Amino acid sequence: MTAVFLRIRILFFTLLFAALVTGCARGVAEFQLYAQAFNTQFEQGDSILNGVARAERIVVLRRIKQTASIAAFDPDQAAYYVDGVDPPISGSIRASLKSLKSYNDLLGGLANGEAAEALSNRLGTLTTNVVGAVAASQAALGGAGAIPGADKLVSDSAKSLLSVSPLIKQIATFASREAFRQQLVAAYPAMRELLVTLRAGTPAMFEILKRSRVTRGSLESPSGISSDGQTALEKDRVMLAAWVILLDKALIAMEAAVTAAMADISAADLASLSEASIELRVLAEQVKALRIK
Repeated sequence: MTAVFLRIRILFFTLLFAALVTGCARGVAEFQLYAQAFNTQFEQGDSILNGVARAERIVVLRRIKQTASIAAFDPDQAAYYVDGVDPPISGSIRASLKSLKSYNDLLGGLANGEAAEALSNRLGTLTTNVVGAVAASQAALGGAGAIPGADKLVSDSAKSLLSVSPLIKQIATFASREAFRQQLVAAYPAMRELLVTLRAGTPAMFEILKRSRVTRGSLESPSGISSDGQTALEKDRVMLAAWVILLDKALIAMEAAVTAAMADISAADLASLSEASIELRVLAEQVKALRIK
């Protein structure tokens, strides 16, 4: 990025900030509450994905070891061997979640009248996360078909991300607050569809978790899962179900946030946003307490 282009962006966001201070000041508290509520949903999803990543690694490594006594080294399978690195499917889902979070962070920053530098940084984060999520989805497509439903989850996520990418790239080119806001709102349908896709993909996540619990040759259960494994799997089911409920609430809250950002903020819009955010936050705290048990 050249120094001239950087100065242009800073000037643009400075003008944007000045307009927002007078136009959106009444919505600051409500949008801050929304951002906090959405982030608690993100934390639950992140926690779920830690378990899905471990399960995906177990399932794939088990399959690799069955093909040969000493498997050849495949660089495309490297992520399965390194703990702390997401395998492809889990990495694709987590990258999509990060894109959703950064979109909401930018939406909230815009409404809250954040400083020019902060908004510029948020836009850069959103752009980077979307590009990274597209790449992660494309990388996961090769091996996703081995898990029923995972191929559709990954491909649908990639479709939503690809449709929103050009809209996000255009945001920095607009020279007025109104154009910036309209373009950010225009990206909402694709981001909403991404959230819906993640919800629809939870059965595939559960299938990964279930397969990792199977013990080959076990006679303890027709499913091949031990009693301890079944207990652990039922806990996985509860945590995944809790995330689905949070995603449903997050969809409602996101719609309220975008509605409030579409035009001059009315008292009714702010009340709706506040109510949806509070419901999401309360539910997220209940789920967090359940996770600790």
